[in-house]
Amino acid sequence: MDDAGVYRLTDEIAIVQTVDFFFPIVDDPRSFGRIAAANSLSDIWAMGAKAITAMNHLAYPAGKIPPEVILELLTGAAEKLHESGVVLLGGHTMEQDDFCFGMSVTGITSPRTVLTNDNAKPGDLIVLTKPIGTGVYCDAMMNGGLSDNQFSTFVYWMERLNKYASEIIQRFDVSCLTDVTGFGLLGHSLPVARNAEVRIVINSKDVPLLPGLPDLLDKFNPKGVCKCSDYVDPYLKIGENVDRKYYLLFAEAQTSGGLLATVRPDQADALVKTLREHGDTETAIIGHVEQQDDPSVLLEIV
Repeated sequence: MDDAGVYRLTDEIAIVQTVDFFFPIVDDPRSFGRIAAANSLSDIWAMGAKAITAMNHLAYPAGKIPPEVILELLTGAAEKLHESGVVLLGGHTMEQDDFCFGMSVTGITSPRTVLTNDNAKPGDLIVLTKPIGTGVYCDAMMNGGLSDNQFSTFVYWMERLNKYASEIIQRFDVSCLTDVTGFGLLGHSLPVARNAEVRIVINSKDVPLLPGLPDLLDKFNPKGVCKCSDYVDPYLKIGENVDRKYYLLFAEAQTSGGLLATVRPDQADALVKTLREHGDTETAIIGHVEQQDDPSVLLEIV
């Protein structure tokens, strides 16, 4: 259950492969292209690898969408590939009623230094590089509930590449790395706890949130909560004083979310400071890793 597949070619080189695609999350096609590219590329960086090539995957109702819209979409995606230093090798299109777009991406890494989601250590602190809340924001956007500033913030964080954070993280003693996307903060934390046989403890008030959250939950619904909650609830403990709104936000699906890393406690503050100075301004320490004393409780929100 890691973010991408790793295949060793030699003692020094391994290829890293992933694929991702989804439905439009914003109305602007160029912005959606950028978001889809950033989201697809993220799994490579979540392995501590370097993305090198990509292929487009596009399905849409031919004849119902103007060619100019498709051009804008692919241009936006190409802009993010260019920013990443990734080469577009081609792709595939097909006709279907539902519109979706994404990419398959190939990266390279060293088998000795690849970062996986199974090596978190008790005592490590947990760092998250982007704010949570894209699911609620998406529902608010579709129902006219986002201000212009909130919409700009929403798009900015989804378009921001995890490339920069990944490169910085690799300079520190990080034991485990993953990203926060379709299964939400809790759903991506669970494999970390299970695979390393530890407990992940999340401090609810320390998790960075998009502006206006959690109050927006009074009017708008988070996305993808059920698939995460069905998955994590059997292993989750929630503190008595934790507002249930935080649980909903931590369980909702994220689009192009941040990186989640476990790092030595003596290096956590320096890592956060460096990430913030280089553009990931909402980076925060959101919890810690504990020894697992009860295998039925792998996640805890306090």
